[in-house]
Amino acid sequence: MFTNKNTMGVKALFTVLVLVVLTLTPSAGRAEEDLRIPHLSGHQFTTNTLTGDPFVNTYIRNTLGMGQSIDLFVPLIEIGNPPEKVGLTGDLLKAILEFEYQQAVKDWVAFRVQVRVTGRLGTGAQSLLASGVTANTGFEFGWLFKLAEGEKTALSGTLNVWNNSVTVVDFLGFVDGIVNPPIPPLVKNVPTTRGGGGLRYAWAASDLVGFIFKGETGMGESIDRSKNSDEWFFNFAAATDFDLKTKTPVPLGLALGYKFDTFPEGGEDLADAKHDLVFRISYTGTTDFLLSLDFNYGWFKLKDRDKATKFTSILLNLRYYF
Repeated sequence: MFTNKNTMGVKALFTVLVLVVLTLTPSAGRAEEDLRIPHLSGHQFTTNTLTGDPFVNTYIRNTLGMGQSIDLFVPLIEIGNPPEKVGLTGDLLKAILEFEYQQAVKDWVAFRVQVRVTGRLGTGAQSLLASGVTANTGFEFGWLFKLAEGEKTALSGTLNVWNNSVTVVDFLGFVDGIVNPPIPPLVKNVPTTRGGGGLRYAWAASDLVGFIFKGETGMGESIDRSKNSDEWFFNFAAATDFDLKTKTPVPLGLALGYKFDTFPEGGEDLADAKHDLVFRISYTGTTDFLLSLDFNYGWFKLKDRDKATKFTSILLNLRYYF
């Protein structure tokens, strides 16, 4: 559950959302050819950060958010017969900042660049000792190619390069190393570079309902330096969205998405793939600007943990199409 401090932060994001929406005036009777926001056959897509979209256009996006773990427990020792695990409990706080720019070079190809900064740390002494501090700086650039586009569908291919730098402050490992040498470094930095590509697909099932799919694969450096080799990775994401203004006077778009990623941006303590769910609410009353609020739920497995670590987060997204 969110703490009082995080609840205040959520209220602040809602306040910003309301104030910005109140300053925007819906464009009455706008023609579809004037609409810069991605659309097909009368349906306006509520794109999200998990799936992206296959449309070759020019835009700038900024995302700011925060999240918190749910029921975090870090096992330390086993006592008793039958053995019972004893450990530390607490909360982890996650901060997220993203910036993305895409430029349409031609009507069939676009160049894009994205910077992502995330941080994960304990909110109290117990969780800070147990999980330390993880900071990730990610840089991504690539190309988006239009492969096919019809009245209701669009298909594009991507070529990308990902560069991530993960810095980990491992308090628990350092203390354990003092008791059981050798002593590992307190602060570790793990850079990784990967390359690959994939496909993005959009389908306007009706003026109300649309679907977006994404699949990517590639190869690059493992975030676990004990492997000392490159490895393959892949991710898959899908989302469905609803353009409410086609059926009601309300200029809102809703989206529900899921992503599975075998190489998430995190520390080397990750033991398995990461799963994410997102529910997005977007204001769609203009032809070139989207204001969105995301509610995310994610879970992933950490090494030496029996249960998956779960996170809830809220993000404010601003996207402008040129």
